[in-house]
Amino acid sequence: MDCEKRLKKLIAILLAVASVFFAIPAHALDTKGGEGIYIVPGSAINLVSRSSNIPIQIKNTYESDVVVHVFVRPTNARVSIPEAVSVKIPGQTTVTAKVPVYAIANGDVMLKAWITTFSGIRLGRAVILDMNVNADMEFAMLASFAGVIALLLVFGIFRTVRKNRKQ
Repeated sequence: MDCEKRLKKLIAILLAVASVFFAIPAHALDTKGGEGIYIVPGSAINLVSRSSNIPIQIKNTYESDVVVHVFVRPTNARVSIPEAVSVKIPGQTTVTAKVPVYAIANGDVMLKAWITTFSGIRLGRAVILDMNVNADMEFAMLASFAGVIALLLVFGIFRTVRKNRKQ
C-alpha cells in the first residue's frame, strides 16, 4: 500500500514537470512580429467554491473576427474541467472566456490551457496557469457569518429581557 502511494506521487510529479517543459509563456505565442491569437497570462486564480467558471483571457491582434475553442486540462485530479468553450473574438480585442470547473479537493493546481481554431488547428502552444482551490471556503464563510448573526440575536434577546426585568 505504501509503495502504491509513492508510485502515484512519483507519477504525479513527473506529469507536472513534463507539462511545465512542454508549455511556453503566452507572450511567446505571437507570430508575424506581434500579431496573433493567444492566451494572456494573468495572476493566480483562487477557486473558493465547489463549482465555478474560471476566466481565461484571449487576445486577438488581427483585424478580423475569429472563433476559437479554449481547452483547459488540470495537471492533477483536484479539479475537473468537463468541456471546451467556444469563443468569438472580435478583431483587435481581448475577450474573457468562462471555462466551467468543478473542485474535487483542496490545494494548488496547474492548469494547461490552449486554443484551437474552429476546425481543430492548434494555435501556438499550451500556457500554464496557476490555481489555488479552497472548495470548502465558501461553506466556512457562510457558517461563520451565520454564527455571528446567531450570537448577535442571542445577545440582543438577552439584553432586552434583562432590561425589561429591571423596569
